[in-house]
Amino acid sequence: MTDPNRESDTSATDAAAEDDGDEREIERLLSRDAGGALLRRMADGIANGSLTLEGDESITVAVPERFELELEYETADDAAELEVELEWPIVDGEAVPAASDSGTDDEAEVVSTATDAPVSTATASKAEFELYRDAADEWRWRLVHDNGNVIADSGEGYSRKAGARQGLESVMQNAPGANVVTVED
Repeated sequence: MTDPNRESDTSATDAAAEDDGDEREIERLLSRDAGGALLRRMADGIANGSLTLEGDESITVAVPERFELELEYETADDAAELEVELEWPIVDGEAVPAASDSGTDDEAEVVSTATDAPVSTATASKAEFELYRDAADEWRWRLVHDNGNVIADSGEGYSRKAGARQGLESVMQNAPGANVVTVED
């Protein structure tokens, strides 16, 4: 039996020709903490535009400003798999930004409240959470009514998008049953 807290470098770097391309795969058995740290380093590299993949042969990847992100979660009888895939075009060997479907560069990410934590089970929410970067390049969240009014916001900036997401998820989880109290000065 494998100890889930034990770190094991079972790196396998596979350079296989596929459509005249180069494929490299790195597999490691990691503890949850080590895996989280690795994913945070990867996220920082993506945000900075350059990501180094370490294994038998290290490779540095230039990440363009825009790319397609695909998240896939699969379960089978005896295993679960979460796959994260980033994809962008290459022209003359150089990464180029992926084209936007809408033709705009939306910085705000809409987080659905319909399946995560509805405000009321009787009616659908008339608001949605947005994650965005502010003028100081910090991540924030806001809850926007469908009439455009901001109902609530994070009140502070976060250096990491994940921090802002955790803040809004905490509001989503804790607010439906929250009591209303009057505080008098």
